[in-house]
Amino acid sequence: MIKTRSLTRRLFLLAALWNGVALGLSWVGLSLLFERHTERQVRSELIRQGEALVSVTSLAADGMPQVAQTLTDPRFTRPASGLYYYVASPKGHIASRSLWDGIWIPATSAQSQTWQDSTTAGPFEARMIRVSRIVRPDANGPAVLVEIGLDHRVITAARADFAREMALFLGVLWSVLTLASVVQVTQGLKPLAALRARLGALEASAQARLDDQQYPTEVGPLIGAINALADARAADMARARDRARDLAHALKTPLTALKMQVSGLSETGPKAELQDSLNILSVAVQAELARAQPFDDRPVSCAAHSILARLVRVISQTPAGSRLRFEIDLDDSIFLPLGEDAAFEVFGALLDNASRHAHSLIRITAQQASTGLCLRVEDDGPGLGEEDRGRALSRGVRLDEASGTQGLGLAISADLIRASGGTMRLTESGLGGLGVELMWQ
Repeated sequence: MIKTRSLTRRLFLLAALWNGVALGLSWVGLSLLFERHTERQVRSELIRQGEALVSVTSLAADGMPQVAQTLTDPRFTRPASGLYYYVASPKGHIASRSLWDGIWIPATSAQSQTWQDSTTAGPFEARMIRVSRIVRPDANGPAVLVEIGLDHRVITAARADFAREMALFLGVLWSVLTLASVVQVTQGLKPLAALRARLGALEASAQARLDDQQYPTEVGPLIGAINALADARAADMARARDRARDLAHALKTPLTALKMQVSGLSETGPKAELQDSLNILSVAVQAELARAQPFDDRPVSCAAHSILARLVRVISQTPAGSRLRFEIDLDDSIFLPLGEDAAFEVFGALLDNASRHAHSLIRITAQQASTGLCLRVEDDGPGLGEEDRGRALSRGVRLDEASGTQGLGLAISADLIRASGGTMRLTESGLGGLGVELMWQ
């Protein structure tokens, strides 16, 4: 059996194989039919020549058969030509000149009513077709055996010529049928290609489902199974969000109580360490609460310039942002594939991170092209090395221990960008610092 993971290739190969098998069997069958038809034609011709021979055969006074005139076919006069006649009576026999010195074995099953045909060894050939009949030239005379024989190689050669020409024709026909099979398979698998493209929508949206009315009935069970799997996935995600939210809420109150108890401690050293640990736990709980909010993956968008302008006004009032200059180079027609809440959380974290490290300038640019949207947030700070840029998107990683943050802002931003179908990448800024590149295809 053909082993390949490609359904298209498998169908192509199977079509070519079975077309070849069918045409090969047809070639064998047609060759045999042609041979049988040729044999029937040859027998009919031999009978016709036998009847002509009977019409010119008579018995001499001594009872020897004699032929009044030579038959018209010149092969009867050419030695070992492959075409012979033989006439025998009780007194002797005569034969065509073509029989020459060959040995003719008379037929024993000849009848007087009809011509009998058979295939036997010939005088010079391995196989010969012969017809024979018993006649009486004189009504009261003895019976005479009349036989006509033809070399079977004539039929074999005709069959070989026919088979060769038929093989060429069937080879061309195989090529045409295989090409037609390629077209048929390609057209037949188009619904599967459309189904594969539609599966991308399922990956991007937990609410998307396949409509079985748009596809052939043969793939209906498959579509039903895919939709059932998508339903199960959506249900699992909802349960996971509920558990995460319940756990975060359950921890929030005890953490608040612990903070109040720690604030009442008198020892400075242990108190500061406990407060740092509680702050880490508190930020982690708040981050999980933000992630656990139900995510609406239906198509949403918001104006990029409006969101960023509002965030810049807020960050400009902070101690870190008041010393910086912000450049927003965005067209008003650019929309982000994010809801407003998600956009504020993403760009709030990015601008907050940039304001803590920039020396004097933060620049925000965007490019809208046919391939998608690319938005960059750049600063002129110290930047990050290639290794640190890879670590910076990991949860809980703090590359700046003096910042007082918990290393979750960039990781949460990356999660939200991925959920919206985009990607987030840290690069080297054209200003010399860190550049954050957001892309949506």
